[in-house]
Amino acid sequence: MSATRSPLPDFSGEPLIQVFDLGLVPYLETQRLQGRLRREVAGGRRPGALLLLEHPPVITLGSRGGPGDLRGDSAMTAEHVTVVRSERGGAATLHAPGQLVSYPIMPIPGRDLRRFVCRLEEVLIRLLTEWGIEARRHPGKPGLYVSSDKIASVGLRCERWVSSHGTSLNVSVDLALFELIVSCGERELQQTSVAALTETAPPMERVKQAYAERFAEVFQVGLTPLCSASLESFQDEL
Repeated sequence: MSATRSPLPDFSGEPLIQVFDLGLVPYLETQRLQGRLRREVAGGRRPGALLLLEHPPVITLGSRGGPGDLRGDSAMTAEHVTVVRSERGGAATLHAPGQLVSYPIMPIPGRDLRRFVCRLEEVLIRLLTEWGIEARRHPGKPGLYVSSDKIASVGLRCERWVSSHGTSLNVSVDLALFELIVSCGERELQQTSVAALTETAPPMERVKQAYAERFAEVFQVGLTPLCSASLESFQDEL
């Protein structure tokens, strides 16, 4: 199921935001890459970049996260899940294969951070309708929910009005891994996924492509075609 789409404006002649599929990449290396990209965008040397990827199993603690958000070191060791400190805002979240992570590194339009978050959520709302899923916002809680279960999270860093970090969408991720943390500071919060709701999971390649299309639509920006690249080769370009 998909909603009616309006045509995009003509972006010919305007700088395009580059879109990269980085595959499965470590969290801390990707965080360092985002820092370099932020500086390039803030300095006017790059119009922006959109990174689409997955992470190996990792628990990230944002500016409000701490040891109280972890439910057990022994369980984490058994599951080969690492714990890292993140430069983004928010509490604890978990990334693992089967979860689409999107990192838009770009100037925040109008320097309106709240509207920027709403647009990121809108991208995912429109994306999920393609698989017949109606996701909703819960007031005061960034991210998206299906009933009371969370399907997508938002966590950002803003530096010189350039965004980094971004969103995560549960596509076919192992939901049992979320039992290792207090998700987003909500002790009773349960997670869900596209696979859990539809009993099937679309290929991640298709999800990434659809995400880029919805991102261009919501933000009204021109994007380059989705390009696969290793983290190492991408760093060499910078």
